[in-house]
Amino acid sequence: MPIPVYLITGYLGSGKTTLLNHLLATEEVRSQRVALLVNEFGTLGVDGQLLKGSAEHVFELNRGSLFCACIQTDVVQALETIAAEIRPQLVIVEASGMAQTADLDSFFQLSSTRDRFQVQANVCVVDPNFTKVLPYLKASRAQVASADGLVINKIDVLGESGAERLASVVRDLNPRAAQIRVAHGRIDWDWLQSLQHVPCQGEATIAAPQELATCSIVGRRGDRKAFHAAFARMQDQLLRLKGIVDWGDGPVLVEGVFDQLTERPFRAEEPRFGITVIGWRTTAEQLTQAFAPTLQRTDVPLVNLTLGNCGH
Repeated sequence: MPIPVYLITGYLGSGKTTLLNHLLATEEVRSQRVALLVNEFGTLGVDGQLLKGSAEHVFELNRGSLFCACIQTDVVQALETIAAEIRPQLVIVEASGMAQTADLDSFFQLSSTRDRFQVQANVCVVDPNFTKVLPYLKASRAQVASADGLVINKIDVLGESGAERLASVVRDLNPRAAQIRVAHGRIDWDWLQSLQHVPCQGEATIAAPQELATCSIVGRRGDRKAFHAAFARMQDQLLRLKGIVDWGDGPVLVEGVFDQLTERPFRAEEPRFGITVIGWRTTAEQLTQAFAPTLQRTDVPLVNLTLGNCGH
């Protein structure tokens, strides 16, 4: 019997990891043997660290993105390991914020995977920033258009009228998909199970948009004032920033979405320190020059990864 798979997509910072942590804490999911497959742009695996406390079997794909054809080998190998060694009752895939759903679906239609796994539903998470990126980033539109279910997230920020406007926007893009409105990604497992999957018909992506670039910078101790200053200087070119740093009082998770930057304490036995930055109409070199001086590098070398590059 094929292993059921749920795909979680959504643009950068929409709340996919928060939603996934919520699902993993529900009784319905905790009672099952679950394998997670997490794809990230940067090499640091920040989301994987945020999930490891919630799930036993986490597979991180963080040497590139789904834009890279070479990552198909990584995905297939991970799925083969999951099927042969973990033998889970459920697989949940969290895609990178720029993933095309057609790419995800294609991995489960290969001869080596289609008899072992069955996609049950593709859920797309949207938040107040969705309308900012919709006009110029095709991935955000494609994720919504391909979804079986749409999660209108952060309604505590949107308010009733804002949630209604966002629901109308995504309904125009995908009238077929069921919708649910939540705060902090708190969807119901029953709602997720009620969705019916329709395979994507789009062509697989072979290259990332040229306007996008990313870099991962390894370093533990940071200068908070210099970091915030760099963020302020670059905020017009920033789409997403995420990582774990130490200002001198212990590990902190820093997250930036457009011009908004937040921090909160982070606890883990062996955190991987550093940040991943995704920019718009800039270069990996410019992002690195802005943020690398704010972090004290450890003996781990600086990683500079440009989108569309497999990281070899």
